[in-house]
Amino acid sequence: MPLPLSYPGLKCILENLEAVKRAHIIGRSPGLQKIDKLIPLCLENFYVGYREIIINKLSIKFEKDVKFGMNRIAVSRKGLKSRNETMKKLINFFICERSKIHVNNLNWNKSLLPDFLPVDLKFRVNSLTFDTLLPFIDSRSFPLKTMVTYFRASLFDNLYVTSAETLHQYLPIDRIVTVEDLKKLNNKKVVFDYCSSSRVDMVPLIKYHFETKQDVRTIFVISTHIGVINKMLREFEHTFREYINALDDVNKRFIPGSPQFSIPINNESRIQVYAIEDPEDKFPYNLIVKPVSEVSGL
Repeated sequence: MPLPLSYPGLKCILENLEAVKRAHIIGRSPGLQKIDKLIPLCLENFYVGYREIIINKLSIKFEKDVKFGMNRIAVSRKGLKSRNETMKKLINFFICERSKIHVNNLNWNKSLLPDFLPVDLKFRVNSLTFDTLLPFIDSRSFPLKTMVTYFRASLFDNLYVTSAETLHQYLPIDRIVTVEDLKKLNNKKVVFDYCSSSRVDMVPLIKYHFETKQDVRTIFVISTHIGVINKMLREFEHTFREYINALDDVNKRFIPGSPQFSIPINNESRIQVYAIEDPEDKFPYNLIVKPVSEVSGL
């Protein structure tokens, strides 16, 4: 008869077991339930939305009944009268009273406030969508690999936001991202998504760096409609006409007929500006503002 696993052996297995399978096994083993909360929980994806929770590949939808779906198999269970209370109960089942929770991609929508979570609960994350859970993020997670938020100028004063490797900003209607806002960003890459009626002061920012000779260290991507792209390119052309450049060394699908630019900043760097089309994106037109070394930019 084989010997039972030691605690270190069980810990190693459970910690690396896919979270939904782990919950399935734990629910049927009173012995494992005694130690489960002591062992770190590792999630690839954890999404909390208005009517849905997604844990890895398990989708839980909250309608009249609670619908569980995974691998094309769906079952329904009767929920509580309150949708929020049902969601809170399920979230508590998975994450509360745990010593450590590791999440690769954490997306917690503002539709469900996290005020029911224990104040000492901490998530260790790589990528965070929305800043709702910032107070619950383990400080060792920073700098984040990816941060996704709706634009608020006040967020640009938050080190956790400006230090993320990649920052995605959703721009609501009629917002202006000023030069002073842009100067605060230290991210390697910043993406402004869906800014059809908003404005990003990109030309004034590059003009500032052009005049002061200060390096630009961030790649900017503006994902929007073709009309906005064309308008911004006209602004670049008006200000930097003499630096129009075919950018033959850039292996991208430029928007036909659009100008490209190679703008010198100082003796060591320059800025490439071009527009590309990516048919797989929801908004396929992107304006790219990319710093390169002087050698590679020639």
